[in-house]
Parts: sequence; C-alpha cells; structure tokens
Amino acid sequence: MDEHLLRYDKSKKYLFLDCETYNLCLNKCNNLPWQIAFIETNGENIVKKHNYYIKWDTDLEISKRAREITKFDQFKFDKLAVAPEIAEVELTKAIKNADYIVGHNIVGFDIYILRSFYQSLNKDWNFFSDKIIDTLALARAIKLNISIPENTDISLFNYKILNKKSKNLKTRLELLGKEYGIDHDYDNLHDALCDLELNIKVWDKIKWMINI
Repeated sequence: MDEHLLRYDKSKKYLFLDCETYNLCLNKCNNLPWQIAFIETNGENIVKKHNYYIKWDTDLEISKRAREITKFDQFKFDKLAVAPEIAEVELTKAIKNADYIVGHNIVGFDIYILRSFYQSLNKDWNFFSDKIIDTLALARAIKLNISIPENTDISLFNYKILNKKSKNLKTRLELLGKEYGIDHDYDNLHDALCDLELNIKVWDKIKWMINI
C-alpha cells in the first residue's frame, strides 16, 4: 500500500548538498560559497563524495564569526581551492543526474547560494529548483504533527512548512542527530562534508517518520 513512498524506492538517486559561505547574506553581491560539498547516493548507498573549496576573484572576506564556526583553515584552503568553473562542471552533472536534491535548510539558504554561484558564472540555475527535499522542513512537520497530503509537490510543501511560524522547535541538524541517537563526529560539524554525512543519517531516520 505504501510502496510508492521514497523509503521503499531503492532506485531513486539523491544528491545531498551543503554550502559554507562568506557570511549569511542571501545576495550574491555580498556573499558566495567558499565550500560546496555534495554526496551522490543511489537509494541508501553512497556512490561518490565531492568536496570543493572555491577561490573567487572577489574582495569578499569570510567573516570572523564564520571563520570561528567553520574552523576555517586558510592554509588548507589555499592548498585545495579551485576555480568555481571546475566545481560547476561536477556539480551540474551531479544535480542533473539526481532525482532529488536533499539538504538541511536548503530552501531557506543553500538554494539562494547556489543561485548566486550559477549567476556569477553566467549559467542557468533554474534546472534544480523543482526537486528539492528540505530535511529541516520535514523535521518541523514531524514535530508539528503535519502530514504530507498525497500527491503534494514536495517543493511547495517545503516552503509551506518553513513559512509556518512556530516557536521552540529544536530542528537544527546537530540537535536532530543527537535526539535520534545518531553516532557522528559532532565536533567537526559546520564543515560542509561532515554536515552532509550527518544529514544523510538524519534523512534515513526522518523518511520513516513522515510519509514522503
């Protein structure tokens, strides 16, 4: 009866994605991603991990607070950073190959950063906005006891839930991981790849808690 739900469909390809940025602004004039990580999965199997440090020709500087939260390592960045065009090739390929793009607060933040990323390279960015699953939205829906109506567009459901005012909901990725009893390297969160590895584990819990 529930075979149509994603939890049972092992054929779906997912792309888990996260960005670390210069600051929290959503405008490309003031913010760009300095790290984009994404993990390709086929069903529950990890196919490939990508982790790009991106060097832009910009006067933007990573804010002091962002450096502290992400434990930004300038030496590591200088050694590994690549031109955004290099990251774009693999990112675009992975996005187009995925049935769904999954992220935690991807609707409220990362999708804007991705838009800025593609716009800065004079590339089209509209090809991925209709296959987003936001685990933050799903976690809020679960805590608010809101179900997903059958045949609902998941992208629209994301926005509906994230725009719903609610107080004191503990839905940060780290808190969800600990609440669900997930074993993880919590000390290194806010590195995009480490966040994604936790995001996958949280998704594996959430998809059994809400009919999606």
